Amino acid sequence: ISVIGAGSWGSALAIQLADNRRKVNLYCRNKTCFKEMQDNRTNSRYLPSITFPENIDIFSNIEDSVKDANTVIVALPSETIRDTFLQLKNTISSQTGISWASKGLEVKSGLLIHSVCEEILGKGHPMAVISGPSFAVEVANKKPTAVTIASSSKNFRNQLAEDLSDQNFRVYTSDDIIGAEIGGAIKNIIAIGAGISDGLNYGENAKIALITRGLHEIQKLGVALGAKKETFTGLSGAGDLFLTCTSNLSRNRRLGLALADGNNLSEFESKTMQVVEGVKASEAVHKLSKKMNISMPICEIIYQILFHRLDPKKAAIMLMSRDLQDE
Repeated sequence: ISVIGAGSWGSALAIQLADNRRKVNLYCRNKTCFKEMQDNRTNSRYLPSITFPENIDIFSNIEDSVKDANTVIVALPSETIRDTFLQLKNTISSQTGISWASKGLEVKSGLLIHSVCEEILGKGHPMAVISGPSFAVEVANKKPTAVTIASSSKNFRNQLAEDLSDQNFRVYTSDDIIGAEIGGAIKNIIAIGAGISDGLNYGENAKIALITRGLHEIQKLGVALGAKKETFTGLSGAGDLFLTCTSNLSRNRRLGLALADGNNLSEFESKTMQVVEGVKASEAVHKLSKKMNISMPICEIIYQILFHRLDPKKAAIMLMSRDLQDE
């Protein structure tokens, strides 16, 4: 199994697979991290104090990392997904299973990741998304975790579930790839809003209202795109949303806290040295919701804060002053 991306989540998945006695190739883009992993079997930037198992081979060349793989798991920021699939196109076999733990939409096209995959690699590959409430550091430290793997291929999702599952990591399976992708992408936008709400000391009532109505927006867009409504009450929907909105391990929530405190995005990302997926997702969802004529007021307000410098306090007043309506 080849894992593409040695950030926190890719590294955690590689460790989980290796501890489950799978042979793992891990591709690392960062030269400094690559050397550290080669020399010390550690990745102090993303998973400090974790030692990598010996059955993980580290690669700095993506083609070499996948040439013998039966399954490829991409764990890179969603904005890099198209380029990554293009790199894989002429390297992997037509039978290689492709999965991803990335959460987002392509900004320019508004496509979900499975659609980008089909566009570049064709529809012959088994495809799956790994999603759910799962902070990488907890997975790497063997804290009990449950996720969803969604794929239209029953054999592929069951095989991935078997590869990853042990007494600390439980995998549920689903055939609703659209629902799992939408839940994973939009929850990051809502989490930015939850962070802003807490940063402004608006209280628990406000935060829970925002999360609940945010779930409604996720479900509305997802069903319009062909997802199953019940998916959004599961791990890749409500589960991932609640975790990301309420824990300070979430970089999306922490960005919201920083914005409420008067900081900006570039300052936050330079401090954390990590991509905040909710920002790109906000831009993509803004375009997609307009195109589909779907009202998503919370997602739209977060977009206005991020891209048009709307004052967070004014944003809250705008949301609370909307016309009354049935729930």
